[in-house]
Amino acid sequence: MLMRLRWKFTLVLMLILSGALGAALAVQTVSTLRQYRAGTDQALQSVLQRSQAALDPWGVPFGGGGFDRDEGLYTAIPAFCAVVDGESGQILLALSFNAAVDEEDVARAVEGALAAGSAEGSLSGQGLRWQIQGSGRYLRIAFADLSWERAGARRQVLTALLLLAGASAGFFAAGWFLSRWLVRPVEEGWKRQQQFVADASHELKTPLTVLLADADILLARGEDTVDQQRKWVESIREEGLRMKGLVQDLLYLARGDAGQRAAVRESVSLSDAVESCVLAFEPVAFEAGLTLDSTTAPGVSVTGDGEELRRLCAILLDNACKYCEPGGRITVTLERGERAVLTVHNTGEPIPPEAQARLFERFYRADAARSRETGGYGLGLSIAAAIAAGHRGRITVHSGPGEGTTFTVALPLG
Repeated sequence: MLMRLRWKFTLVLMLILSGALGAALAVQTVSTLRQYRAGTDQALQSVLQRSQAALDPWGVPFGGGGFDRDEGLYTAIPAFCAVVDGESGQILLALSFNAAVDEEDVARAVEGALAAGSAEGSLSGQGLRWQIQGSGRYLRIAFADLSWERAGARRQVLTALLLLAGASAGFFAAGWFLSRWLVRPVEEGWKRQQQFVADASHELKTPLTVLLADADILLARGEDTVDQQRKWVESIREEGLRMKGLVQDLLYLARGDAGQRAAVRESVSLSDAVESCVLAFEPVAFEAGLTLDSTTAPGVSVTGDGEELRRLCAILLDNACKYCEPGGRITVTLERGERAVLTVHNTGEPIPPEAQARLFERFYRADAARSRETGGYGLGLSIAAAIAAGHRGRITVHSGPGEGTTFTVALPLG
């Protein structure tokens, strides 16, 4: 699919750019051809004007040696002029302007021009363009060679085609290179989606297996009372609640990706939200043998959803309690500056640098076995990052040997 997308992008880009260039070259080519024609017409007018003084319609008849090849009569385009009796069509006099023609050529050209019955035109067979001036008995017909015009037109068209072909090849190469760069986010998103589906299926597989196994046990002991099988019923309920939590988390992230999550924008006391979360986790820390300290600046308010901000704080505290070393310390700090800055620090083993870059990915666990023991799905930090982004903030992590782990959330003040 991605390869087809690259091909489509490349071909569309090449066609658009080649079409635009082709249109520009076509306009240029038509303009150049018109200039060539104008040059030929100008030469014909020059021949007619210069021949008016040089040609004497009452002079020596054409058949009596009136074909003049005077070297002084020169034009850049080979041309010749004939004076014709308008009544009989007889050629009275002809004059060459740098044109290599004889009496037969002139007679054939005059015959073709008179047969056309118009004031100007072209003789394709002889490669000539002609114009007629005069009225009454005597007509002056000027002829110009079209060889230079045709050669110039061929060169122009060939140059335009070669330029278009070369540019199209360049556009294709550039489009192929750009398609790789542009499709890369799509490819990464596609891979993440596939991984997301695989991880979600894997996480749902375990509780479903437990549910089915407990149900089979209940069916096998149909004669027992509910109280006698309470252990299996409670197991089913526990796994059902775990599945419910997982599905709710997945729906939350999916709605955020689709832009369907309702945005609540009100002034929220972040100081109160942090203090309430710390108070709720004090028993959890005590049971785990951990020390929980907090320093909260008063009066820190932000604009957003209070429930989501409390959930963000709870996710970070829950993560700190799970991964803090036995007998360790958790420190929560809320400061007010240009932004509201919430930090949650816990002592313990550092997170490897390669894991820090992926820590906010969905279903990613730096320590997979330990996360499953504590009941995590690897979605908490992804949800925390989504909440921070939804409030125009960002979340970062820093962890190193002897430093423990610190999560920092920066939010704009309300």
